[in-house]
Amino acid sequence: MKVYVVGNAGPEHNTIHSIHKTQMGALKAWNKLRLELLTEAKSALKGNKEDREMYQRIIKNLSCKDPKKMSNYPHETPYIREYIVEE
Repeated sequence: MKVYVVGNAGPEHNTIHSIHKTQMGALKAWNKLRLELLTEAKSALKGNKEDREMYQRIIKNLSCKDPKKMSNYPHETPYIREYIVEE
Protein backbone atom coordinates (compact mmCIF):
# COMPACT_ATOMS: atom_id res chain seq x y z
CA MET A 1 0.00 0.00 0.00
CA LYS A 2 1.30 3.47 -0.86
CA VAL A 3 1.02 6.52 1.38
CA TYR A 4 1.93 10.09 0.58
CA VAL A 5 3.59 12.27 3.20
CA VAL A 6 3.25 16.05 2.99
CA GLY A 7 5.73 18.18 4.89
CA ASN A 8 8.27 20.93 4.69
CA ALA A 9 12.00 20.84 5.15
CA GLY A 10 14.75 23.36 5.69
CA PRO A 11 18.42 23.20 6.65
CA GLU A 12 17.67 22.46 10.32
CA HIS A 13 14.20 20.92 10.29
CA ASN A 14 11.86 18.44 8.65
CA THR A 15 8.21 18.72 9.62
CA ILE A 16 5.51 16.26 8.56
CA HIS A 17 2.14 17.95 8.16
CA SER A 18 -0.10 15.12 6.95
CA ILE A 19 -0.24 11.60 5.51
CA HIS A 20 -2.61 10.66 2.68
CA LYS A 21 -3.87 7.51 1.00
CA THR A 22 -4.14 9.18 -2.41
CA GLN A 23 -1.78 11.29 -4.44
CA MET A 24 -4.60 13.77 -5.15
CA GLY A 25 -5.23 14.28 -1.43
CA ALA A 26 -1.52 14.84 -0.87
CA LEU A 27 -1.36 17.32 -3.75
CA LYS A 28 -4.22 19.37 -2.26
CA ALA A 29 -2.52 19.41 1.16
CA TRP A 30 0.84 20.29 -0.42
CA ASN A 31 -0.70 23.20 -2.31
CA LYS A 32 -2.37 24.50 0.86
CA LEU A 33 0.98 24.33 2.69
CA ARG A 34 2.75 26.03 -0.24
CA LEU A 35 0.23 28.87 -0.20
CA GLU A 36 0.65 29.32 3.58
CA LEU A 37 4.43 29.56 3.18
CA LEU A 38 3.98 31.95 0.25
CA THR A 39 1.72 34.21 2.33
CA GLU A 40 4.30 34.23 5.14
CA ALA A 41 7.07 35.16 2.70
CA LYS A 42 5.03 37.98 1.17
CA SER A 43 4.29 39.33 4.63
CA ALA A 44 7.98 39.14 5.58
CA LEU A 45 8.90 40.97 2.37
CA LYS A 46 6.67 43.91 3.30
CA GLY A 47 8.16 44.21 6.76
CA ASN A 48 11.80 43.65 5.92
CA LYS A 49 13.87 46.12 3.89
CA GLU A 50 17.26 44.45 4.46
CA ASP A 51 16.57 40.96 3.07
CA ARG A 52 14.39 42.07 0.16
CA GLU A 53 16.22 40.04 -2.50
CA MET A 54 16.08 36.87 -0.40
CA TYR A 55 12.31 37.15 0.15
CA GLN A 56 11.72 37.93 -3.53
CA ARG A 57 13.63 34.75 -4.41
CA ILE A 58 11.61 32.74 -1.85
CA ILE A 59 8.35 34.08 -3.29
CA LYS A 60 9.44 33.16 -6.81
CA ASN A 61 10.42 29.64 -5.70
CA LEU A 62 7.20 29.04 -3.73
CA SER A 63 5.15 30.20 -6.74
CA CYS A 64 6.04 26.94 -8.52
CA LYS A 65 2.93 24.73 -8.59
CA ASP A 66 4.74 21.44 -9.31
CA PRO A 67 6.00 19.61 -6.21
CA LYS A 68 8.52 17.67 -8.30
CA LYS A 69 10.12 20.85 -9.67
CA MET A 70 9.99 23.03 -6.57
CA SER A 71 13.27 23.98 -4.98
CA ASN A 72 13.54 26.58 -2.25
CA TYR A 73 16.72 25.37 -0.53
CA PRO A 74 18.00 26.44 1.97
CA HIS A 75 14.63 27.87 2.99
CA GLU A 76 11.41 26.04 3.84
CA THR A 77 10.44 23.77 0.97
CA PRO A 78 7.11 21.92 0.94
CA TYR A 79 7.29 18.36 -0.35
CA ILE A 80 5.34 15.18 -1.10
CA ARG A 81 7.11 11.89 -0.45
CA GLU A 82 5.75 8.52 -1.46
CA TYR A 83 6.26 5.49 0.77
CA ILE A 84 5.23 1.86 0.48
CA VAL A 85 3.79 0.50 3.71
CA GLU A 86 3.51 -3.23 4.28
CA GLU A 87 0.28 -4.45 5.80
